[in-house]
Amino acid sequence: MKRILVLFALATMCFGANELDFNTLSSDFTQTVSSKTKKITYSGYFALQKDLGAFWHYKTPATKLIYFNYGRVTILEPELEQAILTDLKDSPNLTSILSQAKMTSKDTYKALYDNTTYTIKVKNGLPTSIDYTDKLDNKVSIKLSKTRKNEPINQGLLEPNIPENYDILSN
Repeated sequence: MKRILVLFALATMCFGANELDFNTLSSDFTQTVSSKTKKITYSGYFALQKDLGAFWHYKTPATKLIYFNYGRVTILEPELEQAILTDLKDSPNLTSILSQAKMTSKDTYKALYDNTTYTIKVKNGLPTSIDYTDKLDNKVSIKLSKTRKNEPINQGLLEPNIPENYDILSN
């Protein structure tokens, strides 16, 4: 009986724990979006705090700052001096995607979010890539590097600061 209980406890620890569960997550990223005729690559950095929100800083090919918090998405485009405000329901939520993901093999998870299937690869308990096909039939691949989990994040980084001279577009 003791053996069965020990085996059950070990199985629960190994298979019940989700490697993608976190309080904070941050990483450098390279995102490639491929259509049938074109391909564009973005790079940057992101930081997430489970209960507060997320910040994506796109550095190339153009600077773009995207904030997910309080049920809204704020996109700052410095080169255009504009801010775009929209509801979070219109955008993928990485925290929800990762928390819903189910292990399909040793280093692979899948998640279904808003009718889109996401494939997440992990290594040493950290996500290394996220792949999906968006609603416009583009293939999206996000490669992660220098990923850190459950390390402190400057909470000010998650708050958008819209400069006074920016045009504000809302939908």
